[in-house]
Amino acid sequence: MQTAENVIESIQQLPEKEKERLAVHILKYGILGPHQDSPEVLDLKRWQADIAVRPFNLKEASEYLGISEVTLRRWVKRGRLTACKAGRAYTFDVLALKEFKKQNLTSEDRNP
Repeated sequence: MQTAENVIESIQQLPEKEKERLAVHILKYGILGPHQDSPEVLDLKRWQADIAVRPFNLKEASEYLGISEVTLRRWVKRGRLTACKAGRAYTFDVLALKEFKKQNLTSEDRNP
């Protein structure tokens, strides 16, 4: 089985010109997107949809928003953000968090 370590080791053994060609290809892929004949390595939209299906817990949501768990609990109590609560556990809809982050968070919110 091919591992990341094996791939890196193989790349390190390439001649300098081949390393340069590989770097150019990676940069083009990153900037322009995949060539139409390239196989799909990562279906980003599907990957994001798979993540969004399972709700985030309090820790995951606070890490995603870049705030402390205490701040996140406070925001939920004040109604700034919605969450489902079962006992002491909170769960958050990932797509709702994404929209909230996009519309509400500034650098001031993350660094009080």
